[in-house]
Amino acid sequence: MEVPQPFPILKLPFVALWNVIRSMGMKETIDLSFTSKKLVAIIKSIPIADPEITLEIRPDEQPSFLPEETFQPLTMTEKFQKRKKSMDGKLDRKKMSIEYVEYICALFRNEISTLLINVNTSSLVLTSLLEWMNDRQPVLTSCLIYGDCISKETINTFFEKREFSIRQLCFKLKPSPETKPFNFKIFELEEFVVQIMDITNSTPNWITVETVLTSNCIVMCIGVSPFTGTDLNRIIKGWINGNNPRMEYFRVVVKRFNLQTLLNGIEFEKRETTVKRMYIAENKSYKIQRPIKKRTISGGYDIRRSDGTVATFQVLHRPQNPSALWEFVMVVWKKTVDS
Repeated sequence: MEVPQPFPILKLPFVALWNVIRSMGMKETIDLSFTSKKLVAIIKSIPIADPEITLEIRPDEQPSFLPEETFQPLTMTEKFQKRKKSMDGKLDRKKMSIEYVEYICALFRNEISTLLINVNTSSLVLTSLLEWMNDRQPVLTSCLIYGDCISKETINTFFEKREFSIRQLCFKLKPSPETKPFNFKIFELEEFVVQIMDITNSTPNWITVETVLTSNCIVMCIGVSPFTGTDLNRIIKGWINGNNPRMEYFRVVVKRFNLQTLLNGIEFEKRETTVKRMYIAENKSYKIQRPIKKRTISGGYDIRRSDGTVATFQVLHRPQNPSALWEFVMVVWKKTVDS
């Protein structure tokens, strides 16, 4: 059988070489960089459009008799592992993971864009990751915390130790009915998205009204929550009194309640359903899929803040299914809406 000859890539004209490298995937480009120091310099000189560098931390898939955890990128190439192991004969997985991420960031001249955290990662490993992240970059584009949430320890550790800011934070969790409220501390984000999975009869008390009142998020989309009509009444009054000054869109899914408890003590103007207004979310370069791009608000209740800013809230439900979950939506209009 004829053995294929090596391709003399460095003999290509410079423009052709650029096009070859730019057509490669991220993993192939990383592998290519290990073949030549000259290629490393060439790759660094090529403008690659916003390469997405993702880091994941999760319990390591080791046998139960050898529990071990580490944080590592989603794609660690075999060439890199062999290269690091051959240098000293040992494999320090934590150190290697950090060196690999730093190598990729330098190669593509970019920061880590997305952080994925399994909620059952130990606090010790998570603390180590966060201390390193705090030192390496001030801002993270997107963060996803996911998994079967047995306790609140990991999430509390995350908010206690994190110093870098996050633009988009997402939860995709399956909490137990006994889950207690998370300690969010400083909660200033552009976007906060929550998917609570597999909740049937009991809604865990994982978030408090105080968290919403003291937050400063532009968009908040919260899955099934423990909020009542009285809780939503407090959130509306809080916004009227100056809480959540950056808020544009707030959505939360709740169990059915008496509508009067929501409206109690609030000055509002009820709009007919023929009045339709469109909310369009600002285009953002987040790495995780967004829950809202645009939404038409038909009717609803208009409220006004002391500075003249108008917001509209509405409760959506299906009368034919009174036990179903209700959706509360509140939109803050960027321009003052005439009465």
